[in-house]
Amino acid sequence: MSHHATNATFPPETVASSPGFRRAAQAGITLIEMLVVVVIIGLMVGISIPAFEAGLPSIRLRGASTSVAQLLSAARNQVERGQVAVLVEVDPAKRTLRYRSINGEGKDEVELPRGIEIASIAPALPMASPAARQFLLYPGGAPPMIAIELRNERGAGKVIRLNPVAAAPTVEDLPTRATP
Repeated sequence: MSHHATNATFPPETVASSPGFRRAAQAGITLIEMLVVVVIIGLMVGISIPAFEAGLPSIRLRGASTSVAQLLSAARNQVERGQVAVLVEVDPAKRTLRYRSINGEGKDEVELPRGIEIASIAPALPMASPAARQFLLYPGGAPPMIAIELRNERGAGKVIRLNPVAAAPTVEDLPTRATP
């Protein structure tokens, strides 16, 4: 049976006027409706991306301060559990912090993300430029008072302190300073 023979049994007027044909013709979406949906999605993405990007520096700062606190805590744990001296090095020029045990069994390193800098290290030394600093943690002794100030490109800051009494790092928010 050919295609023409099938159409001959049902004239085009009958097929177009049947209820099932009308429902099939109305199902789906038009090109205009699709374009409106695409434009709405584009506007929502265009509005949300700048808001998300504005929050990235603070997210990076929070993550970096957490990583520094974890590194100091891990160094302190290595001292207490391994009963071995640990050297902690803070290098502002390379934006890295690392520790290694004197016997070589434990070590870790943190590289700060882009846009995060080591603004200061306390206790301060009488030097003009920030140089790499080393701190020695040893078993049975109180850890040195270490404070590392981190800043992002927007001037927001956090300070991570190794408390000599509790031997645990704490993270504090700093007031935002004006960026040049």
